[in-house]
Amino acid sequence: MFNRNTFKKRILFVGIPDMAYIGLDGLLMAGVNIVGVLGPKKDHSMFQDFRNFVLARGLNYIDYDRLDEPQLIEKVKKLDVDAAVVCSFNYKIPRVLMNVTRDGFINVHPSMLPKYRGGNPYSRVIMNGETETGVTIHFMDEGFDTGDIIAQKAYHIHSKATMGTIFNELNVLGIELLLQVLQAYENEELSRIPQPRGDFISGKGLADGEIFINYNRSAEEIERFIRALNPFILASTTFRGNMMKIMKAEVASDAFCIPHPAGTVAKIEDDKFFIATSKGLIVPTVLQFGSFFIGDSKDFIRIVNPKIGEEFK
Repeated sequence: MFNRNTFKKRILFVGIPDMAYIGLDGLLMAGVNIVGVLGPKKDHSMFQDFRNFVLARGLNYIDYDRLDEPQLIEKVKKLDVDAAVVCSFNYKIPRVLMNVTRDGFINVHPSMLPKYRGGNPYSRVIMNGETETGVTIHFMDEGFDTGDIIAQKAYHIHSKATMGTIFNELNVLGIELLLQVLQAYENEELSRIPQPRGDFISGKGLADGEIFINYNRSAEEIERFIRALNPFILASTTFRGNMMKIMKAEVASDAFCIPHPAGTVAKIEDDKFFIATSKGLIVPTVLQFGSFFIGDSKDFIRIVNPKIGEEFK
């Protein structure tokens, strides 16, 4: 579909792994004319790995300490950049850097803007029980994910989707859509649709306290929450003072069980155990218990020997 003769515009690539790995290689394979790469700051844990990744592809990697530093601005000026494309970036891009490019910065955002602006729409859409999300390509401005929309494509959320599956599939969908946008850009055909003003449901990242399971929610909500954090964050709880991570769980009916307080062990079978919630029972099926083991519910029963009435916190 694409070849190296398709793209003449001079593109600055901006991104932080893991999306940046996929995005950069996708653009390179399509023949996009990448004249420079901005990755993480030097103090970022992924700085050296991503820098090596970029240099191994024969690309121009640009080091910097601050995005508004004069040395960086001058380096980008000399590249004569038509536009920058952004594939996941943790830092706010200052106007002085945006203005160095001829046509601005174009961002790949994994939601259907204006809904789910922020750093973790992957988790938020699952937690909220959404059946659809998508990808938006938009111009960047000085707000967060508020710039004019160029293109969008919807994506159906599978009933068993996890944060990981949505992350991977939206990355691929996002790069496909970005390439279509860049091809249109070669012919000066980019549209700009202003986003509506107002308050919209947020896709912000999760705070530390938000990664813990709240058993006062329903079993269905908790099952979604567990999928929404798998595998990059992982839903947390404690049992007998030990940290426990739950990677996968099932919802069970509470019709067969005497009511128990939310968060307590309500029933134990040979190969599974049931935790009471405000509505229904949740059955962990894949979990990590402290530093003792990673296994299934049968391993937990055999090794830990939980008792009915014991509490998860």
